[in-house]
Amino acid sequence: MNLLDAVFAWALVLLGSAHFLAAWVPRLGVLCGPWSAGAAVALVSIGLMNAVRSQRPHDHFLRWCTAIATALAAGLCLPVVYHLRGNVLHQPAALATAVCVIFELFFSVAG
Repeated sequence: MNLLDAVFAWALVLLGSAHFLAAWVPRLGVLCGPWSAGAAVALVSIGLMNAVRSQRPHDHFLRWCTAIATALAAGLCLPVVYHLRGNVLHQPAALATAVCVIFELFFSVAG
């Protein structure tokens, strides 16, 4: 289970990096650029927090801080997936991000 936890954490880092490159760089002059960059940085940060937490199972403060941050990310990812519910299969990155965040939230709370 520890290996699966680390895999989902690093998947969040990769998805956040891809989000930064794919969504923010082409829109530097548009108002959506800062929002996309903020979302990408948040995904990378949450992925790194979960990667560190997966290697330090006895650090309860880190575990609960990561659980709170991941719950906030889930609170943002799930409405986006709900908004795309008609064609969510055409947006695989959004679906993959939501799945990774939900699994990481489970791993954070389960300890």
